[in-house]
This record gives sequence, structure tokens and C-alpha cells, in this order.
Amino acid sequence: ETREGYRPFIEDHFIHLPDAYDAAPGRQGSVVPTELYRAAAAHAAAHMVYTRQPMPADGLNAWQMALVALVEDARVEALACARFPGLRDLWASLHTVDEAQATTARDWLDRLARALLDPACTDAHPWVAQGRALWAQALPRVLAHPHDNAVSWELGVALAHSYRELTQGPTYQPRADVPTAPYRDDNRYFWAFDGFDAERAIAAGYEPPRQVRKHVNLMEFVNELDVETAGDDAEEVWVLGTELFPYEDLGVSYNDAEGKPPVAPPVHYAEWDHMIQLERPAWATVQERHPPLGDPAAIDAILAEHKRLTSRMKYLLDAMQPQGVQRLRKLEDGDDLDLNAALQAVVDQRMGRQPDPRVMMRNVRKTRDISVLVLLDLSHSTNDVVANHQHTVLELTRQACALLADALDKVGDPFAIHGFCSDGRHDVSYWRFKDFAQPYDALAKARLAGMTGQLSTRMGAAVRHATSALRQQKSAKKLLLVVTDGEPADVDVRDPQYLRADTRKAVEEAQRQGVQTYCMSLDPRADQYVSRIFGVRNYLVVDKVERLPERLPVLYAGLTR
Repeated sequence: ETREGYRPFIEDHFIHLPDAYDAAPGRQGSVVPTELYRAAAAHAAAHMVYTRQPMPADGLNAWQMALVALVEDARVEALACARFPGLRDLWASLHTVDEAQATTARDWLDRLARALLDPACTDAHPWVAQGRALWAQALPRVLAHPHDNAVSWELGVALAHSYRELTQGPTYQPRADVPTAPYRDDNRYFWAFDGFDAERAIAAGYEPPRQVRKHVNLMEFVNELDVETAGDDAEEVWVLGTELFPYEDLGVSYNDAEGKPPVAPPVHYAEWDHMIQLERPAWATVQERHPPLGDPAAIDAILAEHKRLTSRMKYLLDAMQPQGVQRLRKLEDGDDLDLNAALQAVVDQRMGRQPDPRVMMRNVRKTRDISVLVLLDLSHSTNDVVANHQHTVLELTRQACALLADALDKVGDPFAIHGFCSDGRHDVSYWRFKDFAQPYDALAKARLAGMTGQLSTRMGAAVRHATSALRQQKSAKKLLLVVTDGEPADVDVRDPQYLRADTRKAVEEAQRQGVQTYCMSLDPRADQYVSRIFGVRNYLVVDKVERLPERLPVLYAGLTR
């Protein structure tokens, strides 16, 4: 297998490089793949920095476009070399054309490309010399106006017109006569054709698509609907105000026969790429779904089984509730005079000592002001049975959430219980088992009883979505408590550090927005990575998973003390 013909390209403002390079021939021996990667990345980055306006392609033939693109490559490289002179030697080493080669139009393109880049090139052919002379005249203009690419269009068209006269060279074949410099991209980035929308191109990848939902009457629905079974990602969805029964004698509506549980509009979040040290905008998609319902009696059975632990938890949280009014003394500015402090100040003054001016006091009403969101990892691994135990990780997680929810409901702290799993970056499923504004009633218990474990763990997107929900609370303290049995992972990610770094970035963003994050990990290997994600003081590894139902409520009491 060879990688001949693999060329970099820029699309939607992202640089795409081959997954691997072979060593390339150079003017002074072979060039190692890492140097070729640097050359390709630097050239593409130069385009993104200096090619700000699309190049008009209307009215140009293929040969003119090839020469305009070649001059544009020379322009951005000259600008890059003005700031980073070492790039010239790197790029020039990959131009290996012989000055005597003149068999194909590609040979002439290679000779001109080398002459415009390398001042040491001595190619004396009249056409190449004309290109070098025109370039020397235009270079001051290029350096003075780095974002003006009109000069590339002018020089390229001029050289295309003189090519046949000065070289008598062969006809240009677009598919065969591709320049040989292996680091240069295919220049699709800057061409503008009829119908090109510059604003849309700039926004590509940054603005997620918006789905249109249109409410229509029955006649519109029947006569004008194109696709009755379109997916949730359709550009436009028509909504009928009532159920549609296509076969009334069957008594089955279209939704019952063909429909799926409705989902909320998708929410797109950026994702941090630690390799390029940049965010990938609108990269991960969170889909909120209705959680399946189970038997709420199962939650009541859990509470009955752990009645002693529930009473202890209630006692702990009650003891943390601030009672009544607290009196703050030794204030310079307050509501009332502190008689003891005032008398001491008078004594100090008569004794010739400097009196303490803090002779006021204030009564402050102390109230508990905290909101907590428990975020559950519901990946497939939670279905594993705990060693030497009869319960699965998911069942123990359900028990812990039931005990904590019961205690919080009795104490009165606003709380929510959410869960997530993922199937690639386009589908991060998110469930709200109990939300802040919802009561902890039989419906919430049914949702907890019905939660299941499936798929993977794209934690960064879920943390960002949970942070967005917490930020809407007006509490002074906001706590995000993540319960997971493993490290972040997903089916479309091979690099184990990628999702760890993204989750760490999501945690840092949450902290900047006033949300405290804490992780309770059920993975005995979590010490190797969880501290780098959540911080050295913001995690707890539960070595004995079977103790999770008692550890989670006690942990909450400690965090909110």
C-alpha cells in the first residue's frame, strides 16, 4: 500500500491531513514523515490566516485556475516566511523538480512553484523568468496588504496567457498534471463558484442546524406531506394537532403504529481536542429523551429495606440545617450597638489605650441555600454484577439515588437526578428522572425504577448539559455530583486521553460558571485518571461498590455541610 496522491485539504475551516505519511524525496535526501506533517500543517495554516476572501473562479478555464492557485500558494508562503523564516528551507526541500524537466504541464507548474519560493533557484527559462520577475514586482504589494489575494488572480491569468507562446509546452490535463509538492493542499478552500454563500461557509461547523417544526391542519398534512416516516433529524417536521387514524376500523393511530417516543430538540456542545488544543465547535449532540417507566413500588421497597439508613440520613441533614437568627458581633457598621463592646471601648479610652472601633452588631437570618444535581453514568457496564454480590452496579445506583432523594425531599433541598449514555458524538442520550421543578412523587419514582444501562460514556457533553440546567437555579451554591463506574469512553473515539481531556475541560467550565463538581467513582482503577479530571479534592473512589447506597447520602451531607 502506498499513500501516493494523498493530499491535505481544508474544509469548513478545519485542516484535514492524511492519517500517515511515508518518507518523501527531498533535495538533500529523503524527508521524514514528521517533517512532512509540519510542512503540510504550516502551509494549510498559512492559507487559513492569509486567504480571507474567496477567489472568483467564474470565467477561468482549468489551466488558469491551476496557475492562480499556484501563485496563491506562493503568496501565503511568502507571508508565512516573513514571520517564520525557517519555513522557507522546510518547504523548499520538498520541491525536487529538475530545471530541465519539460515533459508535461505538471513539470512546468513544479518549476514555476520552486522559482517563486526559493530565491536560490536558477531556472533561466523565459516563462519561469517572467513569473519570477512578475512575482518580484508584486512582492512589496503582497507584504503590505497580506489579506489581498487579487494579486494571485492577476499574475496567474497573465502567466496562463504567456505559457503557450513561451514554452510551446503540452496541454494541461487536470487529472494527471497535479503539482508534486506533497505538502500542498488541493486549494478547494478558497475557490468561489456560482451559488457560493460566504457567510454560510464561515459559519459552517459553528452554527448547528435548526429544525423547523410547523403546525398544520389535517388537509395540509394529508395533501402536501412529502415523507410520513422522516427521522428526528429532518430539516422540517409537520405537527398535527390531533391524532391521525388512517384506518378507523382498526382504532390504531399513526403515532401508535409508526411513531417513536418524542425527543426534545437536539442541543449541540463544543468538545475539546487535546491534540490540537482547540475546541471543536458544535461537535457533540445531546438528545433529551423521555425515561422509561418502571414500578414505583420498587423504590418504596428500597426505602423500607434501608429504613434505618434513611432515618440516619434525615438526622444528619436536619442537624446541618441552620436554625433561626445568628448574631454577628464586632462590626464597625451594624444595626444595633453591642453594649459589651461599647463598655470595653470606654474602659480602654479612660485607661489611655486605643479603643476597638468595632462596637456594632447585626442579626443575620441563616438559611440553607443549595441546589444539587446528581448525574448518573448509565452505560452498558452498569449492568455488570458486583463481585461477591447479588446486585448489579445499576441496581446499587438506583438504591443510592432512592435513599438520597428521599432524604433530600424531607429536608427540602432543591435537587434533580439525571442520567446519560452515548452512541457516538451525534447521539448523547440524556434523561431527566427527577427535575428541580418536579415533585418527588410516584412518577419520579417510576422513572428511577425504569432506568437501564446501555451504550457508552461521553461524559463531557453530559456535564455541560447538566451545568446548563444547574445554572438556571437561583441558589447560592450549586453542586453537580457525578456517579460513574468507569472512565469516559465512546465508540467513535480511539484515543483514551481525548474524552478525559474534554471532561476535564467541561469541569473547568462548570467551575468558572459557579458550579461545584464532585465525582463518586465505582471504578477501582479510577485513581489513575479521576483526579486529573475533577481535581485532587473533588472525587471519591468507592472500593466496595455494595456500600454505594450508604456512601452516597453521607457524601452529600459532607459536601453541603
